[in-house]
Amino acid sequence: MYDKWMIMFAGMGTVFVALILIIAMLSLFKVIFGGRAEKKRANMAPLPEINRQNPKPAAPAEASPRAANEPLVAAITAAIAAATGSSPSSFRIASILPAVEQEGSFNTPVWGRVERFSRQ
Repeated sequence: MYDKWMIMFAGMGTVFVALILIIAMLSLFKVIFGGRAEKKRANMAPLPEINRQNPKPAAPAEASPRAANEPLVAAITAAIAAATGSSPSSFRIASILPAVEQEGSFNTPVWGRVERFSRQ
């Protein structure tokens, strides 16, 4: 009965003694390897203004739906051209529309559905 309690107290005591020794050793490091004295420079250069107020705010750019989709169309075109090995001028992306959700269908990409079906 006393053996398990003695083992527990001896283990906890060992841990706390080790932590106290580590703290003492780190305190000695500060004393032994004390920080170097920093050099003070006589003439410091002035800092640039960081928080300058802009005299006039920038006008918001008007983004048309076509302009918003151009990077997406370019990325899809490059991906299709790389996957098929054909030139990007050999095909045309007519439109990009979100997938229509049907009742009972998943709202995940194809690779997500394949992974779900492979677990069953």
